[in-house]
Order: sequence, then C-alpha cells, then structure tokens
Amino acid sequence: MKYLFTFLFAFLLNADHGSKFNYDLLIGSWSQKSIANSNSTGIFTFKKDSTASLEMIDQASNGMIGGMTGPYKIERTKGNLKITLLGKEKTFEIQELTKDVLVIQNKMEGKEKQVFKRYTEEK
Repeated sequence: MKYLFTFLFAFLLNADHGSKFNYDLLIGSWSQKSIANSNSTGIFTFKKDSTASLEMIDQASNGMIGGMTGPYKIERTKGNLKITLLGKEKTFEIQELTKDVLVIQNKMEGKEKQVFKRYTEEK
C-alpha cells in the first residue's frame, strides 16, 4: 500500500496542473505588423529544439532588416515563456495560445499585450 501511495504522490508532483494551453501549438512562426512601434513586421519562429528566432521584415520593401536566434523555455505551471535574445532573457506571460493567435505580455517591464498571428508565407 505504501508503494502505491508513493507512486501516486510522485505522479501528482510531476503532473502539469497549471497548464491551461496546448504548448505544442507554439511551434511554428508568428507575425506581428508594426512590432515595437516600427514600420517592420516581426516574425518569431519557435522550433522543437527550444530555439527561437526573430526576423524583422521591412513592410515597404518586404526585405529582411535583420534577425537573431536564441533559446527559449516554457514554464508550464506559471504559463510563462522565457526567450533569450542577444544574451538578455525576457519573460512573457502567455495569455492566449490557439492555432491562429498568440497573445503574450511582458508584465515584469510593464509592457502592453502583444498579439501575434500564425505566419504563413504568401506565395
């Protein structure tokens, strides 16, 4: 009986109780026009190997301005997304995550919500 209790207790400790999103939906690319109050489109790409990349695309010319890559991790019980770009870690609260919409907010820095839409290349 004590082994059963120990097994159940360990299982409950490892269970992801606070997870309210299907975090597998994060994998892929997300875009936001006029990111950071600029005339650029920001495209975040999250990969299964825990790397994230950010590309900045000029809206007028559709040319790439620049990009960067870094690691990310998800704190499932807190609903947080941590991204490290240029050696600086930023923490975002995930407020909505569906197959088409990602809403995050950097509450630690008092930033407004950022709404990203699923990015698909137009051909």
